[in-house]
Amino acid sequence: MTLGDLILKLLFVVQTGIGVLGNTFLLLTYASTSYTGQALRPTHLILSNLAVANFLVLLFKGIPQMTLIWGVTHTLGKTGCKLVYYIHRMARGLSLCTTCHLSSFQAMTISPGTGGWMKLKERALKNNGFSCSLCWVSNLLINIFVPVHIEALQHIHNSTGTRNYGLCSSKTPGTSSAVKYTTLMTFPDIVFMGLMAGASVYMVLLLLRHHRRVRHIHTLSNSHRFSPEAKATQTILLLASTFIFFYFVDSILTIYSTVYFKSPLWLQHTTTLLTSCYPTLSPLILMIRDPRVPSFCF
Repeated sequence: MTLGDLILKLLFVVQTGIGVLGNTFLLLTYASTSYTGQALRPTHLILSNLAVANFLVLLFKGIPQMTLIWGVTHTLGKTGCKLVYYIHRMARGLSLCTTCHLSSFQAMTISPGTGGWMKLKERALKNNGFSCSLCWVSNLLINIFVPVHIEALQHIHNSTGTRNYGLCSSKTPGTSSAVKYTTLMTFPDIVFMGLMAGASVYMVLLLLRHHRRVRHIHTLSNSHRFSPEAKATQTILLLASTFIFFYFVDSILTIYSTVYFKSPLWLQHTTTLLTSCYPTLSPLILMIRDPRVPSFCF
C-alpha cells in the first residue's frame, strides 16, 4: 500500500463519517424541535429534506466506494447494484432540487413586501410542503430509468462494451438511447441550476442594496451586526455557491470519463470524493454559520 492509497482511504473514512454524523445531527435537531411542540419554521422542513438527501448520497455512494477502496471485492448483486445506483441518483437530484427550493424560498422571503411579491410570499409559504413533496416525486420518477443498464459486475465481466464501476458495471447503450438518456438526466439539472443561480444573483443584489442603505448608520460603529435575515441569506448563498462549484467540477470529470470510456479507477474515486463534498460540508456550514441550529432564523 502506497502513501497515496492510505491518504485516499483515510479521506473517504473521514469525509463519510463527518457527513453522516453532521446530517444525522441536523435531522435529530429538527425532529426534536417538532417533538417538543415548537412550531417548525418553513425552512426547517426544507433543511430536513436536504439533510435526508445528503445522508442518502453518502450512504449509497460514499460508503460503497469506501468499501471498494478498502479492498472489499464482493459485488452487490444485480438487484443491489440497481437499487444503490437508483437511490444515489435520486438523492443527488433531490439535493439539487432542495437547494434550489431553499434559495428560491429565501429570495422570496427577503424580497420587498409590496404588490405581487407579497402574494408570491404567501403562496410560497402555503405550498412549501407541496414543493418539498414535488422534489421527491419528480426525482423518483426522473431517475426510474437509471437501473436499466446497471448490472452486477460478474454478470458482464467478460463482455465488451461495458463500464466497470468497481462493485457494479453497466452496458453501453446505443447512440440514440444514450442521447435520450443524457437529455432526460441533464435537463432537470440545468433547469434547477438556472433557477438557483438566478435566485442567488437576486439575493446578492438585494443584500448590496440593503448594505448601501444602512452603511451611513454604522460608519464608525463597532457594534454593527448583520440582521438575522441578512445572515441567513448569506448562509444560503454559501450553500448554493458550494453546490454549484462541486457540481460543475463533478460534471467535467463525469463528461471526461464518458468520452474516454475506460476511465482510470483513480478518476472514479476522485469523482466520488467530489460528489460527497457538498453532502459533507452543508451541515457543517449550517452549524458554523449559526451554532443555534434549531433557531436558524429566516
